Amino acid sequence: MPTWPINPLAHHEPFIAEEIRLLMFASYQVEADLLGAADFFPLSRTAHHIATAEVLFWGIYEAGVLAAVLELEDLDPTHAHIDSLVVHPAHFRRGMASALLQQIIHLRPTQRLTVSTGVLNHPALALYAAHGFAIERHWATADGIAMVTLGRPWLSGTRQ
Repeated sequence: MPTWPINPLAHHEPFIAEEIRLLMFASYQVEADLLGAADFFPLSRTAHHIATAEVLFWGIYEAGVLAAVLELEDLDPTHAHIDSLVVHPAHFRRGMASALLQQIIHLRPTQRLTVSTGVLNHPALALYAAHGFAIERHWATADGIAMVTLGRPWLSGTRQ
C-alpha cells in the first residue's frame, strides 16, 4: 500500500476550511447517494462551521490537492469520536482512509475510538471492521437514515 504524509490541518484558516468543505462535499455526495438520502446533513456544512469547530483535522495531500481528511473530536481523555473520514471520489480505493485511521490509532493508543456511519455504507463498514471497530448501537437520524455507531477499544497493554 502506498504511504502518504499525514499532517494536522490548520482548519481555522479560511483557505484550509474551504479546501476541507469542498472535499467533504464531493465525498458526502457519494455517501448521500449510497444511503438514498435527499437531505444529508453533512452536505450543509460551511467553511465557517469547519473553521470554528473545536476538533482536530488530519489530511493527506496528493499533487498539492487535499485528497483525504479525518476529523477527530476528543470527548474526554479516554474517548475520541471520528466526526468525519472522507476521501475525494477521485482517490477512492487507494488506501487513504486506511492510512488516516492507522495514524489516529497510532497517535491515540490509550483512547477508545468511535465513529458513526450509515447502515447502507458498506465500504465504510468494511473499512472500520478491518481496523478493529465493531457495531455498538443502531439508531436513526431525524430524517430516518439508518445509522450505526462503531467502537474500537484502546490497544491492549497501552492503558495506564
